[in-house]
Amino acid sequence: DGKPDLTNLVATKDLDVNLNGLTTPAEVQKGVADNTKDTVDVPASYLDRANFPGPFTAGVNQVIPYEFFAGDGMLTRLILKASDKAPWSDNGTAKNPALPPVEKLGKGLYFYEVDLAGTQGKSDKELLDLLKQNGTQSYKATIKVYGAKDGKPDLTNLVATKDLDVNLNGLTTPNQVKESVVNNVKDMIDVPASYLDKAKVPGPFLAGVNQVIPYEAFGGDGMLTRLLLKASDKAPWSDNGTAKNPALLPLEGLAKGQYFYEVDLNGNTVGKEGQALLDQLRANGTHTYQATVKVYGSKDGKPDLTNLIATRQVTIQLRGKEMATIPSQQGQMNTKPSETGSTGTTEGMMGTNHHMSDMKVDQPASSPMANMMKKDDKAMLPNTGEAKTATAGLGIFGLALAGLVGLLGLTTKRED
Repeated sequence: DGKPDLTNLVATKDLDVNLNGLTTPAEVQKGVADNTKDTVDVPASYLDRANFPGPFTAGVNQVIPYEFFAGDGMLTRLILKASDKAPWSDNGTAKNPALPPVEKLGKGLYFYEVDLAGTQGKSDKELLDLLKQNGTQSYKATIKVYGAKDGKPDLTNLVATKDLDVNLNGLTTPNQVKESVVNNVKDMIDVPASYLDKAKVPGPFLAGVNQVIPYEAFGGDGMLTRLLLKASDKAPWSDNGTAKNPALLPLEGLAKGQYFYEVDLNGNTVGKEGQALLDQLRANGTHTYQATVKVYGSKDGKPDLTNLIATRQVTIQLRGKEMATIPSQQGQMNTKPSETGSTGTTEGMMGTNHHMSDMKVDQPASSPMANMMKKDDKAMLPNTGEAKTATAGLGIFGLALAGLVGLLGLTTKRED
């Protein structure tokens, strides 16, 4: 009869309806100020592998919805502080979850763009080609967030803005990495005892030792691997990097995030890192390690351990604390003999010889220190307390024997 028949249900379906509450301009402004970085370093591999069509340049020099700010594979995703702990995939192939620039951001309420200085007017493929052509370069960028009108961006309503630096890195070729390992890394290093003694965990000393980290971090202040670089001979050092001396690059113009490295130590340090490794190195004392420098390629911003780019064998000699104490022990023996006496001198010499024995084991056979100690052993023997005690003993025995002979002679005369 032209009216609804509620007793005649023809079809049904369940669905979800998401109602978005308003995100205020103040919340957007706070999000831009608090949730975005001042400087962004973009790994070379991200730029190199970016395709078009693809998400990498979305939102760069073009206005798109603000909720798309940090989709997987987007350059603008890297602007968010939250991206440091979030996964990345080139061109968004892994479809990792987007990161919200503001919590509970309402859809369609705001739009944004990130303008790169020197690239104005270019977007999409034209922009991508230009960025790749420019290679390693720093850009002044500006984040702009607009309000909406009738579901479209209202460019007359600028809600928030922020300036930042975007550092894009061009590619470093595998051949350049191989050359750097051959030409810029030493064959052998001798690490002062104080460096090991003062090292702390957490701290930079063991970064990159038995663990894989970015190749550009190879020569950080206070790092053991910094000493492997030839450039370290003329560079300052501070224990645990407290002085924040400039890092030394293993390769000039090295792209960030493109390569990773590790320096593996042999022996009883295999599989140890951090505090466990530091404790083991100290327990080993003065010791020479055969180490291997390994440089890997990357995939999706992570080390690709199946892609070994370069490798090199090096020798690392770490000095234990005993090396620093020997001179003071010898000085005490030589300058204060009257206070120690024969027994004290003997014990001191035995202690010193014990240290020397330890060092002979740990030092290479051709070490100048080992040769000096061999010469010193013979020269020092006549001066030991044991020799003085033996001489004194012979003197007393001689006097006793002479007295006995005299007594026997006197007895014989009386009998006569």
